[in-house]
Amino acid sequence: MPYDIQSNGGALTSGTLGAVKLLSNTIPFPTQGNVWFVCPRTGSDQGNSGTSPQSPFKTLRFALSMATANQNDVVYLMAQSNTAASTTDYQTANLDWNKDGVHLIGVNNGSFIGQRSRVSQKADVASFANLFTVSANNCLISGIQFFQGVGSTNPSAASTCVTVSGARNRFVNCNIMGVGSSSLDDSGSNDLTVSGSENIFEHCYIGLDTVIRASALAGIVMSGSNTRNVFEGCQIVAYTSSTSYKMVTVATGTDRFVKFVNCVFNATPNITSSAAPSGAIGITTMNGAVIVMNCGFFNITQIVTADNTYVQALALNGLATGNLIGIAQSVNAA
Repeated sequence: MPYDIQSNGGALTSGTLGAVKLLSNTIPFPTQGNVWFVCPRTGSDQGNSGTSPQSPFKTLRFALSMATANQNDVVYLMAQSNTAASTTDYQTANLDWNKDGVHLIGVNNGSFIGQRSRVSQKADVASFANLFTVSANNCLISGIQFFQGVGSTNPSAASTCVTVSGARNRFVNCNIMGVGSSSLDDSGSNDLTVSGSENIFEHCYIGLDTVIRASALAGIVMSGSNTRNVFEGCQIVAYTSSTSYKMVTVATGTDRFVKFVNCVFNATPNITSSAAPSGAIGITTMNGAVIVMNCGFFNITQIVTADNTYVQALALNGLATGNLIGIAQSVNAA
């Protein structure tokens, strides 16, 4: 059998090199499960196998139906263009990621905002309550943009872009954007609702600054009896005209802790009708604490509107005020 000679003196058979190339193009980590490919523009749910980039499915919904729970199946959502319309899996109803241990990975350049592996709703569909739900456990969701926006002709309605009711899920480098049109500016609308426990959000961009929020009251909603959720290295943003807007609201049933580590909270200033929220975090009580470590707050008056023993800030937290850097020692940051 012929060999391909390597510059370092080693040798591999051409068959082995072919297998390595195939694996490097398909699987980023060892898995006993299946690997599925989705290309929204050119794929087909009926005529393709979905098992290779050359024969991809068209929709995530169909790929999920083919996946098997609890064996680390991987679904790739592949960018095909820099144009949103050509690289988005459009939904006409809530997409519930409901199989444990099935992972969703966007294939794109790994950008922080506006990843070209997108999930959104069709513009001609009336708004529905949740765009994307993760009710499953033990899933990795990476490199995906979720955008909940509808045309202005659709009626106002409460909506959530992403809801996480499952446990021990991991979101990495995702862009979660709710209230993407003025028709969704409702008091019950938000970017992210978390009712499940022990989930982690790493290096995610949550919120948007293109549509003003006059009625929407929260960006991230920690709901129900969620426990031990962590946000690390995230940017949490808003463009609001309401001083009562909260970047995060925490339900009384929240247990043990919610952690924000190395996060940036940023409300967009100096645009017509914008206003600085009086507090970034809204909370009454919980069993445990909201832990804030090494975070920055920009165009926000206080971390919490009034002193609250259930919010504990430590280390290099900074509340920006005018040209001041951080917090003067004598200033009560609440």
